[in-house]
Amino acid sequence: MSNGQNKKRIMLIVPMLHQGGFERICALTAKLLNDTYEVHLVIFSSEDMIYDVSGIHLIDLQLGAVPGKIGKLKNIVKRIQRLKKLKRELDIQISYSFGTTANLANVLSKTKDVTWAGIRGYGALEEHMELIGRRADRVISCTKVMEEDIKAKVAIKKSATLYNPCNLSEIELLAETDVDSRFEEFFNKPGKLVVSMGREDDIKGFWHLIKSIYLLRKRLPDVKLMIIGDGDYLEYKELARELGMEEDVLFAGVHRNPFPLLAKADLYALTSDTEGFPNALIEAMACGVPCVSVNCKTGPAEILHENYHECENQDKRYHGDYGILTPILKGEKNLQTDSFTEEEEIFAKEMEQVLTDTKVWTEYHNKAKKRAKDFGMESYVAQISRLIEEDSAE
Repeated sequence: MSNGQNKKRIMLIVPMLHQGGFERICALTAKLLNDTYEVHLVIFSSEDMIYDVSGIHLIDLQLGAVPGKIGKLKNIVKRIQRLKKLKRELDIQISYSFGTTANLANVLSKTKDVTWAGIRGYGALEEHMELIGRRADRVISCTKVMEEDIKAKVAIKKSATLYNPCNLSEIELLAETDVDSRFEEFFNKPGKLVVSMGREDDIKGFWHLIKSIYLLRKRLPDVKLMIIGDGDYLEYKELARELGMEEDVLFAGVHRNPFPLLAKADLYALTSDTEGFPNALIEAMACGVPCVSVNCKTGPAEILHENYHECENQDKRYHGDYGILTPILKGEKNLQTDSFTEEEEIFAKEMEQVLTDTKVWTEYHNKAKKRAKDFGMESYVAQISRLIEEDSAE
């Protein structure tokens, strides 16, 4: 029931809170809205929950994933029934879901509430998008390009873009903490440092990055590379060894606080095939690190250039307002040490310009920190609050 303070009643729905981007954004959204609104956070399962939602009214449906088609179908029906009951009991005004399974349950359990379906990656556009898009009262995307693509494919009622929020003040504080002593020897070696961040996944294109660094080192022999992220990276370690730069490529592993490592970098490199919204790019910029990124869908162009429509050609390079965009990296995964693509060479040349031209580096260093503020907490809260007031007033 309402808490009697005339706060608008918001339900956030997510399958789990155990890992991943949209789970983190859901937990953070609950925290940010909790003082202003009556927030109820519904999860399908609390198994392996890692995100802090203390102080939030948490409801565990205990309807986690189950095997088999029949089991899954029954589970969906149970989730819908439970959500309908909760929405009525709590007199929910807006229900905002994150992830395909939560979106499906949300739009199919609509009562008097306004349903928001959150789409935070291109994979989510494939499964049930037609049904979710038609039934949702508003579709929330994490980039404007994604919002435009959805509107072109599905007859939706309303849409909006909410960029993932970034806690800039926290990043600045964390970046000043000590670096892991295990890496001191690596950092003390001479040469510029390029960094990238992401889990070990082919979609991150790390073989392209390692090859681009090899090409760059032909002109700047002391350049080092650090990759921060979860995985054993065995094949990438072998690639670096075969290219003769094993000692100058550090696989730093996953870190709860990667910001002291990011702050050590002279350049941030993004080589992904696709992104939903590249949080790591914003986090690097918040640390004042200039960025070179492939112009993949989605996010880099919107982050690194004010008018992202001016960067629509993914085969061109652009010196954007806040960073450099290069052509998308083509070709299947290739770990051969005698094979390099034209796009890898272009990526290497753009990194070289930033690392050798003091004027260019300083310009993008200053602009990176300025641009990061556009994706801060205050901006996110202002935008989502405006949408809540708009939709709950109808």
